[in-house]
Amino acid sequence: MQIVIVGAGDVGTHIAENLAGSHDISVVDRDPERVDDLESSLGVTGVAGDGRSLDALDTAGIRDAEIVIASTDDDAVNVMVCGAARNVTDAYTIARAKSADLDETWEHFEGALGIDLMLSVDRLAAESLVRTVAVPGALAVETFVDGIVEMAEFAVVEDAPIAGKTVEEADEYPSLTFAGVLRDGDVLIPSGDTPIEVGDRVVVIGSPSSIKRFAKRHTASDALDTDDDVVVVGGDEVGTRIAEYLEDGGYAPRLIDHDEERVAALAEHLPNTTVIEGDVRSFDCLADSDIGDADLLIGAVDDETNYVLALLARGMGVSYTAAVVDEADYTDLFEAAGVDVVVQPHSVVAQQTTRFTRGYTDETAMLERDSAEVLDITVESGSVLAGESLRDVALDLPDGFVVGAVVRSGSLQTPRGGTIIQTGDHVVAFVDTDDLDEVAAAL
Repeated sequence: MQIVIVGAGDVGTHIAENLAGSHDISVVDRDPERVDDLESSLGVTGVAGDGRSLDALDTAGIRDAEIVIASTDDDAVNVMVCGAARNVTDAYTIARAKSADLDETWEHFEGALGIDLMLSVDRLAAESLVRTVAVPGALAVETFVDGIVEMAEFAVVEDAPIAGKTVEEADEYPSLTFAGVLRDGDVLIPSGDTPIEVGDRVVVIGSPSSIKRFAKRHTASDALDTDDDVVVVGGDEVGTRIAEYLEDGGYAPRLIDHDEERVAALAEHLPNTTVIEGDVRSFDCLADSDIGDADLLIGAVDDETNYVLALLARGMGVSYTAAVVDEADYTDLFEAAGVDVVVQPHSVVAQQTTRFTRGYTDETAMLERDSAEVLDITVESGSVLAGESLRDVALDLPDGFVVGAVVRSGSLQTPRGGTIIQTGDHVVAFVDTDDLDEVAAAL
């Protein structure tokens, strides 16, 4: 498939890295050094130029493209790129958007602006964060098949009940599958006798209720209840989105922001949120806001403030912290500091963009620096899965593939060796990225 990516910043680079091995990729960016780096490291076709220029787009092969992805930092440029593409090709167009107003305008006017799919950075980041904090101890959470199936990733700490057990000993839940173990940078497909070690990250797939029971049993974090004190710091677009999604989930959060006018507007916009004016960089604000009483503190300001805030929150007795981290290079720093949930918006958007380029999956979740993926596959008649038992399928697919759940006619089935896969089933599977191309060809 020919794909043109306009914008080689964090998002565009991440997308190119995800797709370069299986598609013909052309990347357009105004920075020649970025273009050269991607050409040499990924083997993509690079064009140094302005993505709004039809000459640059023609050089990138836009007239033969099946997908055009506009991923620059400028919303207006992304709209113009997709509009230009629509005028010269039938390619499917995807645009990254920062502005909530632009996202809402696109949703209201279906098919407007020449954009087939708009991905809102703030909305996706807020959804990812709220979805994850709702499951105690989870490092990442993704839902599939309209919420019937959930995937969650957990770190195995020293006092975890599953530490030192085999997968068979730890598997106490009828609607849950131990799909993968991430250990020292390696991806392991577990069998019953696979030991679970301290430092591992385990990936489980199953019903949302089973995931929550697993989390409560095997992590030290308490479940987040709707009457818990949840504090969101930062009232810009992403902080507001987080508060909205918390309200949708039945929570009544507190939101702290330093801007007087924005505080007044948010108080009108968020009926179940207590909006407080204050600068969290001030000791007086921290003391007056009783942040130490919070059950969950979410940093949605700038990276530096979020980092300091998380450290202060720990010192004040807050047991559960989360942060939105804009700079990808800072993610490890936040995790090392003990921040429980770290969401990197550019990574989230890149993952969602990648998902829509893969016609053989309906949903995609990427794990541990993209070393593994969880796929939602709709089984078609030509698939190697159709009409076969999972025991037989295992002989036809690489070892790095395991089925975590099967959904048939809206009902979840926990997979077993004798389970027969039927056309039309949704199969949620864990795949080692090294085996992804072989799996894609078979499915």
